[in-house]
Amino acid sequence: MDTGVEVVIVHHRTPGPLRATLERLAAHAPAVPVTVIDTALDEGVVADLASAHPRLAWRGAPNHSYAHAVNTGLKSTTAPLVVVMNADVLIGPQTIADLRAAFDDPRAALAGPVARTPAGRVQDQGLPYRLHHARLRWRSRGAPGGRAPASVPVPWLSGCLLMARRAAVDRIGGMDGRLRFYNEDLEWAARARAAGWRCALVATEVVHLGGAATPADGRFLVEGLRGGYALTRRTAGPVVRWAHRWLVAAAAWVAAWRARDPRRRATWGEVARRFAQDDLDDGPFGDTLADELRPPSRGPAGR
Repeated sequence: MDTGVEVVIVHHRTPGPLRATLERLAAHAPAVPVTVIDTALDEGVVADLASAHPRLAWRGAPNHSYAHAVNTGLKSTTAPLVVVMNADVLIGPQTIADLRAAFDDPRAALAGPVARTPAGRVQDQGLPYRLHHARLRWRSRGAPGGRAPASVPVPWLSGCLLMARRAAVDRIGGMDGRLRFYNEDLEWAARARAAGWRCALVATEVVHLGGAATPADGRFLVEGLRGGYALTRRTAGPVVRWAHRWLVAAAAWVAAWRARDPRRRATWGEVARRFAQDDLDDGPFGDTLADELRPPSRGPAGR
């Protein structure tokens, strides 16, 4: 059965959440083909979960970045609409259909749901995004029953689950693999909007278990802050870029001075050095996420 939609799941050593994700997909979207892009392929996990969805395929990929895994999945699919998602997101009965309805707008490139935590709270994406959620709730109150769910245009969408239009991806390209952790969803949406497309937040919900495969490693803090500045550098003027860089550097110097844990002090020292010296082109990771964090060469780490 050709549904016009395919699903790509990015997985890294979280078979428990992945099983729950696949079971939800099997219950609510059994006809939709699902491809798991596994960045630590384990044949035992593949065999154990082989029957979790009736149309399930697996592909291995290097553990380079979420963006690289997403792009690998995009290349392995052909449907006009592709869902890319984490392995710890639980869809609801109408999630796929509700997101698909957003693409009745020919300008829509990306659509995403409202993500809730396991406790039922809306996933916090910062103060500006709370306003987008409020707009969506207001629009939903006036939406007639039995019609497509309400949606609102937004500047970006959470990368935990996105539905993408193939034609838009062909125009703007996939996610930016230079952003190794965080910010790749923001940059993708910004690039889509700059090309004249729209991003839609849709009044449909998923549960995002959140952070199951994220290690407690200072490199991810370094990369997250570096990626945030990379987005500013691409989209903002020189004054905003200068202010962003030096505000982060100043905050990192203070954090390094106050840190009691030597590892945290070293991490914040690395952030301060990079931002003060504008050493932000390269991230702290090598070819894979298994390489060690480069030690800080200068800065306040020893204070």
